[in-house]
Amino acid sequence: MRTVGYALVDRLVAHHITLSDQPVARRGTRHDFASLVDEDLPDAPRHLEECLEFFFQRVVPDLTLVNHPRFHGYIPCPSSFAGALGAMLAAGTNPFSGSWLGGSTICALELTVLRWIKQMLNYPLTSGGIFTSGGSLANLIGLAAARTRGGDTALTRGVIYISPEGHASLRKSAAVLGFPRHAIRSVPTNRDFQMDVDALQRAITRDRRDGRLPLAVAATAGTTNSGAIDPLTTLADICTREDIWFHVDAAYGGFAALSPRGKRLLQGLERADSLTLDPHKWLYCPMGIGCALIRDAKLLENTFSADGEYLADLPRDEINFLDRGPELSRPARVIAVWMVLRSVGRAGLAKQIDHDMQLAQLAADLLRANPQLQVNDPVLSIVTFGHRPKPHETEEDRAKRDMKLMEATLASGELMLSTTTLASRSVLRLVVMNHRTTAEEVQRSVSQIHQLTR
Repeated sequence: MRTVGYALVDRLVAHHITLSDQPVARRGTRHDFASLVDEDLPDAPRHLEECLEFFFQRVVPDLTLVNHPRFHGYIPCPSSFAGALGAMLAAGTNPFSGSWLGGSTICALELTVLRWIKQMLNYPLTSGGIFTSGGSLANLIGLAAARTRGGDTALTRGVIYISPEGHASLRKSAAVLGFPRHAIRSVPTNRDFQMDVDALQRAITRDRRDGRLPLAVAATAGTTNSGAIDPLTTLADICTREDIWFHVDAAYGGFAALSPRGKRLLQGLERADSLTLDPHKWLYCPMGIGCALIRDAKLLENTFSADGEYLADLPRDEINFLDRGPELSRPARVIAVWMVLRSVGRAGLAKQIDHDMQLAQLAADLLRANPQLQVNDPVLSIVTFGHRPKPHETEEDRAKRDMKLMEATLASGELMLSTTTLASRSVLRLVVMNHRTTAEEVQRSVSQIHQLTR
């Protein structure tokens, strides 16, 4: 165990030392990648050292490196060394965290770390919470609590209000929970890609007149497309006045509230009835760690409490996390979050988050030096930009130039961008959310973009 374990750590350190010099990603077909990793079902055993060799020789060289300092294509999960150590502790000790009886110290630790998060975000300490596999499951938990609050007619009469910029997992969660498609009301956005509050109010009034039940408003604090933040305080006021559940998907932007700038942008976050967060984003934890906070802890447990003869020994006067979410068998996700928060501290995280946002602004400023590009300033840390239209050029042809630039950056191995659509117009996205990214790395990325647009 020591020999192989030390060899693994050495391999990981070597991988990270050279991370900036490795290609960020590459295109390939199923056949291309199967030729690297596919093999017959093993019958005889292989040495663990040989398994490590296979992984680092066949899998790692062609990974899409979401930890890479120039991975700008999507909102990443840039796990830190502290987070990786926490994940190693969790895997190595393998605790069960579904019930108090099955893992009392880990459950107690989860309650402590959830309290830390509530304190950082000024969320009620009496609220309920649970660590999940990611923002998608946290969104499902929030909407499930809203369904419970809505009562027996929630599925037949209920309406959930989501903007077109809302994450796809909100609609998927609604479908999983049994809401019909017509229960989703798409609320248009304003010119800043925020949910239009006037349009929302009109939709609520119309639905009440038609005998529907306005059940939940699903706002977004940091959209995936552009980083836009819905007007949280105004939406909270509407939900309070109309007695509607206020859910905020803050998977991307929520922890930006640790920084002074983010706190100003995210005013109203603390008023959510349910809140989705992703520690595997701006807390720099390993992939696979989300968080759901529900203001009414008892309502959360009423939604997910489980019975069964095999659960008879559980102490019902303690917190059993199986009663706070869909999972019974749960890994100890908390350990990685605990390791990051304890080793870095709130002030250190706030400084790093603010630095990421400053680097995104630097990227926008540098991109603006290219006369071929139109660039939007980031709200948080997503820069959207695209080619300026040429005289008499169609939007389709202009969008093709955006796509060509994205593919060229990917083929270069230097950086990774992505494309999306805002207001029926193609744009490129450059995201900064990584403690490994420096001003020099941003300059290197933008320099490559300038070179490829000549």
